[in-house]
Amino acid sequence: MRNVKPRYVTIAETLEKEVQQLAPNSLMPTEDQMAKRFEVSRITVRAALELLENSGLISRLRGRGTIVSPKKLVRNFSPFLGFEADMKLQGIDFVTKVLSFESSMLAPVKIANQLQLPENSKVGRISLIRLVNDQVICHDHRYYPEAIAKKIDPKKAETATCSGIVQSAAGTKIRQVHWDSEILSASQEVAAALGIANRTLVFTSNYIWYASNRVPIETGLVSYRVDRCKFRFKEQLHETLEEGETTSV
Repeated sequence: MRNVKPRYVTIAETLEKEVQQLAPNSLMPTEDQMAKRFEVSRITVRAALELLENSGLISRLRGRGTIVSPKKLVRNFSPFLGFEADMKLQGIDFVTKVLSFESSMLAPVKIANQLQLPENSKVGRISLIRLVNDQVICHDHRYYPEAIAKKIDPKKAETATCSGIVQSAAGTKIRQVHWDSEILSASQEVAAALGIANRTLVFTSNYIWYASNRVPIETGLVSYRVDRCKFRFKEQLHETLEEGETTSV
């Protein structure tokens, strides 16, 4: 017996071909118009649009309708390539917005372990987002030993590189990087910052930056919207970086 695709899947396939021919930010027909065109219910149209939205091809915004999404941002990964340097190499303008900063807070157990601090130690934390073309791309939670955090001006994070800020505050260069990446469900805080539903899957990079003596000076978690980013790994990119930009995430 031949398998028959659900109607919403065939509609999604038709719309996908059409979306690829449209300019970014183009406004698509309304759900009513599409339901009339395909002779189906609005529920079926919504199911088709949900497939396209989950793949990052469109965005559905309350009060604006269905919009064709810009092409996905390419994030080049290397243990020695930071977000700021990557965007600079690609000639892409971006905006960094600091959401919060605490110079002294009780360290979560995992963070204390990563920074090689005793239990109940104090750390600093900065929370920020990156935007390209007015769209949120990623969210950062960055933690520092308290002594370093107290020397950090959070306002500088919106104009300077994160690696430059921590190196200046710590008085040392970043010499080693520990870096793990995986797909995780976004926490409520991260989801709110990224503008996505709670528990949506995100691509995460957990990192630790070390000074030359293997002392950690920063750790954190960077979460990327997978509907707006794709990832490329090119180790040789570090050869083009300037001094002070040889960091990841």
